[in-house]
Amino acid sequence: MKNTWQTIVGAGAAIAMIASLAGCGSGSASGKTELTFFANNTQDVYQPVIDAFEKKNPDIKIKFSTTNGSQAGYQQTLQTRISGGQLADVYVAPPEQLSDLVKNGAAKDLTNESFMSRIGDTNKAQASVNGKVYAMSITAWTNAYAYNKDLLAKAGYDSIPETWDEFIDMLKALKDAGVEKPYLEPKAGLGALVEGWIGYDSSKQSKSVDQQIGDGDSTFAKSYTKYYKQWAKLFSAGVMGSEVTGLADDQVRSEFAAGRLAVMPSGYWDVNTFKDAGINFAFGRMPMLHKGDTPYAPGAADSGYAINGKIDGAKLKAAESFLDFLSSKEGLKLIQDNIGLIPSTKNYTPDIDETFKEPYDLYLKTGNVYLNTLGWPASGRSALRAETFAQLQQVALGSITPAQATANLDTKLKTLS
Repeated sequence: MKNTWQTIVGAGAAIAMIASLAGCGSGSASGKTELTFFANNTQDVYQPVIDAFEKKNPDIKIKFSTTNGSQAGYQQTLQTRISGGQLADVYVAPPEQLSDLVKNGAAKDLTNESFMSRIGDTNKAQASVNGKVYAMSITAWTNAYAYNKDLLAKAGYDSIPETWDEFIDMLKALKDAGVEKPYLEPKAGLGALVEGWIGYDSSKQSKSVDQQIGDGDSTFAKSYTKYYKQWAKLFSAGVMGSEVTGLADDQVRSEFAAGRLAVMPSGYWDVNTFKDAGINFAFGRMPMLHKGDTPYAPGAADSGYAINGKIDGAKLKAAESFLDFLSSKEGLKLIQDNIGLIPSTKNYTPDIDETFKEPYDLYLKTGNVYLNTLGWPASGRSALRAETFAQLQQVALGSITPAQATANLDTKLKTLS
């Protein structure tokens, strides 16, 4: 659920902003260099970062735009802007699209830029194509389970259990204790912890489960069905209903912030929201399938910041200055404090909020995070990931079985190859 599942603003507004960008020249009426910046988060969280940069660079003015919906919505708008010749000077580049961005000349090679010396190898690897780095990834994310301490206490629990079956038992106990909403997942994040299970199993093999699928050595039907069957226990046990197929990220988040929901998949980006809500909460582990399994969670390096490969002159210099600032200690602290992303660079050690200490220690400090899309064919990752959620929605509705869902994913994969 990430970032990818992070809150982002208005799809309708994006269309207007696209139009407004069409008239932008290389500078502004004030004589400053105008730098357009397109990101997958809201302006209110980015504004402190932009203000600090402009204060240090008074000859540069940032013109910000964003879009709304899931990460897939951002990716679609990004593609629309590229096709229409409206690509911003600096933009967030999802790893699923990076190969196509490079092919289209939309991303500048950043490999030898001085600020890239601050970036760790893992983040560089995710932002690389054919050995060159095209985006500056400066943060990392992991999913975790946000839980309401007061609601868990009603069933005699003070933390998230270690195994999936124990977790299901806890949710049953919560329901028996009068908690109306023990657990919810958003429709664009169904099967949130499945990637953690796959990540652990992949760690014991020379090639990840998803790489095997991507290379044609296995199929979704052979590899994923057992995981989807486990996830479907939520419905057979009666602890989550088919209503999740209609719930957006914000709706699930609002239920938790209102104190009505006991557990939800979340991440560090929600810390400030839940604190502002005044509820008694913490973030905990995502249960594994078996006792003794090493804890893994969905996660990866975050999408990086890319520079439009077609700009030059003052705009290019301004763009490089912006990336240099974003990866500086000041920029990283502002990003963590305001956007809720966790810096992951060589030059900065983040202070982690106490509520998120358990998942940070379990997943990010150990590197035990996993993102299934990184093993799939580069050109089809976005569509295939969206299809996983669509298939799990059908499982949630009882329209198909887990086995049918994985068979349908194999069919989808064939159309993308």
